[in-house]
Amino acid sequence: MRFKRLFTLSAMALAASGAFAQASSVTLYGIVDAAIRVETNRGPASDPNLSLKSVIPGGMSQSRLGINVNEDMGGGWRALVNMEHRLRSDDGGQASADFWRQAWVGLLTPYGRVTVGRQYNVLFDVTTSSFASYKYSPYIEAFKPEIGVAMSARQSNMVKYAVTQGGLTGELQVSAGEGNSIDKSMGGMVRYAQGAWAVGIGALNTEDPTGKKAKGIVGGIGYTSGPLYANVKYGRTRFDAGISVPLRVLYSSALGSATDPASSVFNPLALDVNTRSAYSFGFTYQLTPQFNLGAQYYAYQQTHYTPALAGRTSKVNLFSIVGDYALSKRTDAYVELDSTKFASDSVVTFINGARSRLGYMAGVRHRF
Repeated sequence: MRFKRLFTLSAMALAASGAFAQASSVTLYGIVDAAIRVETNRGPASDPNLSLKSVIPGGMSQSRLGINVNEDMGGGWRALVNMEHRLRSDDGGQASADFWRQAWVGLLTPYGRVTVGRQYNVLFDVTTSSFASYKYSPYIEAFKPEIGVAMSARQSNMVKYAVTQGGLTGELQVSAGEGNSIDKSMGGMVRYAQGAWAVGIGALNTEDPTGKKAKGIVGGIGYTSGPLYANVKYGRTRFDAGISVPLRVLYSSALGSATDPASSVFNPLALDVNTRSAYSFGFTYQLTPQFNLGAQYYAYQQTHYTPALAGRTSKVNLFSIVGDYALSKRTDAYVELDSTKFASDSVVTFINGARSRLGYMAGVRHRF
């Protein structure tokens, strides 16, 4: 009889353990994307007309490997964890200095969601959720002018609160900065989605260790009706004179690094920025169940702090068009064309003196 009781208790313990195991999930996910790309006007200043041909580690999306953890704690409460690494599919290397591009833990409650760690900022969230450039990809990884007014897309040391009621979503973020960190920030966004329409606006202030600030705002509208998706958006960022370089983002982080001038394709005046504003509009149309065609136009203008450039405005027009074909539920192939053209009186140019550049690429992307 005693053995029978012990067996029964052991079976109950195993059943309880199984119930807890079913309430928690760990998901491995990722994207592997690679493309062949050609860019014109990539030669040195002595011969700028030369083209550059390369295999790139992410045409439409940056290749990545991530882990999601979701634990149901009962009563409408869940524990959440996300860790995401970005990699280079062309050579297997690490895509950035920080191994984990996202690394946060949080709680989902009946009163909203709180997450703590390195994560996307509110400007990126409102852009990608409400008026992304393309329906099947929020931006083109090898081009992405959208990041030029999203203030680097991510912040470290962040606490973010998000709540949704019906079609209305709000988010607040704050980052303490922690001594010499450049990630001190405060911002918020609100979006409303109803039927075919989504509209949103976000604002973000960041501050470097010396107290110099960058202030940004982004707003826009997305519209979906049957096979058509269209969007329009506007963004503006103002930088204090002498602010830390990592906070002075470029027109596109795909075209160079603010923290590594040697890798930038822009001349140094691209970082001599007082205010930068941009508007953009475009569409995606699903021609067949497998084939999507999309196009997006961007117009940037930038004022400068250098006294000799007072009153000067540097302007650049950017354009992209993409054809994307779904080979299966998880794999697609794409072709893309993009154009970057600086105005004739712009003091910002490519580093070799060229004022225009075309990019072409064809690639394959797999999601898992």
